[in-house]
Amino acid sequence: MPLKLPASISSEQDLGALVVEIHECIKWLSHESIKKKGGDKEVPSPPHMSEAAAELIHSAGASADKLAELAKELELLQKNAKIITITLAAYPTNTIKQTLVAWCRKEISNEVLVNFNFNKALLGGMVVRAGSRVFDWSFRRQIMNSSDKFIEVYHRIGTATVPEKAPHV
Repeated sequence: MPLKLPASISSEQDLGALVVEIHECIKWLSHESIKKKGGDKEVPSPPHMSEAAAELIHSAGASADKLAELAKELELLQKNAKIITITLAAYPTNTIKQTLVAWCRKEISNEVLVNFNFNKALLGGMVVRAGSRVFDWSFRRQIMNSSDKFIEVYHRIGTATVPEKAPHV
């Protein structure tokens, strides 16, 4: 079954943290197994993990061997994943991030990683970088591409007369 990353795991950093969590769980399972073989009745509590790690561990199965396979698969993904960088005019909320990541994984690749940046100079819209290609759908670019129209509208607004009293509706 192909690996399906949760939308909350979007960037290289998220994936790296997930790999660390999986390795921590493998260590915990190994220690628990040794303690059980030694007759220790006290069961140590499992390490704290993110919802995404818990979801992947549950789907992989809770054996050390299955988790080792999962860790190898995630490490391979770290090395070979396609990476897209999306720059927005404001820092994205988790909902926006997850929506964009889910769309990219559906339309581009299940294993794409998405880094997010923000640049308030964009004014709105987004800039997407995939490898050496850049797609600029920012409002700033649209305004710069049609600067003559922008100046014309600005002048029309500046010379428009404002009625002294607005009509009653």
